[in-house]
Amino acid sequence: MQFVVEYEIAAVILSLAVLFSFFRKKLVNTRLTRVFFLLIIEVILMSSVDLIAIIMNEHITKESLWLCYAVNILYYLLNADFSMIFYDCIRTSLSGNVRRNTFHRIRYFVPISVISLIILSSPWTHAIFYFDSALKFRTGWGYLLMYVSAAIYLLSAVYKIILLRKEASRSQRYTVYFYITMCVIAALIQGMNRSLVIIGFIAAVSTMMVFLSLVNPTNYFDKEMDLLNLTAFRDVYAQYAFKNKPFRIIGLQMIGIRFLTETIGMENKQEVLRQFSVKLKNACGKYRLYRVSGSRIYIFIPNDDKIEEQVIERIHKVFEESILMSDFRISLTEHIVVYKYPDDSVELVDTEDLMRSTLHAIYDEEPGTVVTVDQTVLAKKSRELQILQVMKKAVRRGDFYVVYQPIFSFEQNRFTTAEALVRLENDELGEVSPEEFIPIAERHGMILQIGEFVFETVCRFVLHHKIWEKGIEYIHVNLSVIQCMQEKLADQLFRIMDLYNLDYRYINLEVTESAAIASSDVLMDNMARLIERNMNFSLDDFGTGFSNTATLIKYPFHTIKLDKGMVWDAMHNSKAEIILRNTIEMVKMLNMEIVAEGAETPEQVEKLREMGVDFVQGFYYSKPISRDDFIQLISDDTGRRREYD
Repeated sequence: MQFVVEYEIAAVILSLAVLFSFFRKKLVNTRLTRVFFLLIIEVILMSSVDLIAIIMNEHITKESLWLCYAVNILYYLLNADFSMIFYDCIRTSLSGNVRRNTFHRIRYFVPISVISLIILSSPWTHAIFYFDSALKFRTGWGYLLMYVSAAIYLLSAVYKIILLRKEASRSQRYTVYFYITMCVIAALIQGMNRSLVIIGFIAAVSTMMVFLSLVNPTNYFDKEMDLLNLTAFRDVYAQYAFKNKPFRIIGLQMIGIRFLTETIGMENKQEVLRQFSVKLKNACGKYRLYRVSGSRIYIFIPNDDKIEEQVIERIHKVFEESILMSDFRISLTEHIVVYKYPDDSVELVDTEDLMRSTLHAIYDEEPGTVVTVDQTVLAKKSRELQILQVMKKAVRRGDFYVVYQPIFSFEQNRFTTAEALVRLENDELGEVSPEEFIPIAERHGMILQIGEFVFETVCRFVLHHKIWEKGIEYIHVNLSVIQCMQEKLADQLFRIMDLYNLDYRYINLEVTESAAIASSDVLMDNMARLIERNMNFSLDDFGTGFSNTATLIKYPFHTIKLDKGMVWDAMHNSKAEIILRNTIEMVKMLNMEIVAEGAETPEQVEKLREMGVDFVQGFYYSKPISRDDFIQLISDDTGRRREYD
């Protein structure tokens, strides 16, 4: 019989082209890529051996009979293996690294084992093929079992696609359906025309489909920096975790990338990143880099302290050197976090959260900072999400409320003012500290809503209880940094106070120095408008380290509130006492009133009185109390005077 071998030759050429593309891109080493590599080698060998078998079968002699048997046996074994490996490739792309139990192993290997035994026994049983007395090639009684074995694996692939249809992509489904269709067509053509050798070509085309749809190199690479991407990182992580052996990940945060486009343009930015990519790849050597976001790159390394130290040192050197771009140099800085598997976490989602959140937490640290992942990050993140959900409903449910801390006047020997403080208490979380929920509110854009709630609550409280009749001159209300940055702040406050027809002098607004600096011009304009209507301002937390005399000169503050840390230090440190005394003297000379925070003992109160402080706020007099307790406290004027005389 004259065989048409052109299709087998085309199969070899096509498979070699796919293999070249596979190696040219240096695909990430995962179980899927390893199975695919085995698949493409299988096609090349199967088609090549088939060509050799056809030639040998046509020129067979008695002396070469057993060699012909051996070559044909090898071809049929490769042919049978192809369907099994194709199924494994589909299964791996759907399920990744899955450990098979005993039943799965038996189900997986029984068909190939049975057909292999039948193929190997063919020289004696003539089951699959044999050579007759005239040395002509013949197929045996069990030849159809080859198709049965292939059908078992094909149907298994279809079952896997149906079972995991929600996880299966369109490309995965189409690859399986295409291969099955082509196999049916090939079987029909082969049955009608035995001389047309087409099985190898069908296998080669199907393998190319797998390469383009499932093992596509573009799925794994970041084009901008020519690095592996997040998809590759996750696949490799799953591969390492499947082995269950310790490893480490170095997480690199490149600081300054987001400003490159606006400073040097998109084209120059890409060139800078390309140069950094080359330098980083050289620094990391055989350890591959994965760009998981615009500014973050992860590197897998062995679980070895020395290797970790060497890689980090080389990365530092990369960022110590600037990159020349036209007539100027571009410099980026870096932060580094180190993750250890399995000590820090096991699940991929937790690992990503740990590394991302730790890098975010050290964003403002010095360039070159190196830390290990913070195990508390996940717990903090979970609690932050809980608090955020509670805050979104807190105003409506009444979880937010306002307490008041009285402020004592030395001159009048009674409470004359108070500070309004917001609190959050929830049935699920209990009482949440302001130090915890205020920063969360600022990060998630809820601080304006909270600030408005507090201000309106205070206005309603002042008017309802007519606190001026009880000797309270005004209430201190804190303004957040975000509120101070609002151009229409004065209009918003006027609207609320006018709603309650409240005299503006009953509210004193507290601003921290950091808030003043962050909103300088906007705050100055709002302060001018509010002071014009008899509202006053206090500079809060003076003495915390940010404080400087320029703030006292620039802004029209009526009151300076000394931070409790400054007060406490002065009680047991002579240098701190000198600073406090001079600060009080300076503020008095500027005709500003002084409130000292944090007074907790009689000795502290007496020393502050002796230093010339006007007002004292602290637990010695009262902790923050509810509105009803505050009203009761300021109503009992006689008892209050006796208690503090």
